[in-house]
Amino acid sequence: MEKSLFNTNRLIDAYREKETLDGYTTILNLIEFPKAIEFNLRVMFPSKSDYHLALKISTELLKAGKPIPAVDSVIAAVVYNNKLKLVTKDKHFLFIKKVMKDFMVDVV
Repeated sequence: MEKSLFNTNRLIDAYREKETLDGYTTILNLIEFPKAIEFNLRVMFPSKSDYHLALKISTELLKAGKPIPAVDSVIAAVVYNNKLKLVTKDKHFLFIKKVMKDFMVDVV
């Protein structure tokens, strides 16, 4: 079973519903929703290689006419480089699968 990284909107929903989560998030998601620190998830910090991949993702999505927010490109890169599965409500992450076939995302 893949390890999951939870995006901000999924963290907010879980917090409201008093759910328990096990997995990862990024520092970018914690900055957006600081209450998520209460989940005690492992926090990922983007590396230099994550930023390089995020630029590649952004460039490819722009060429395809499907740009997404810059922060989301960085989050996607962290997910991809660490062989995680992204759990999100944002459907625009599905565009990444068109440029990176093995990107793992679960849109809930």
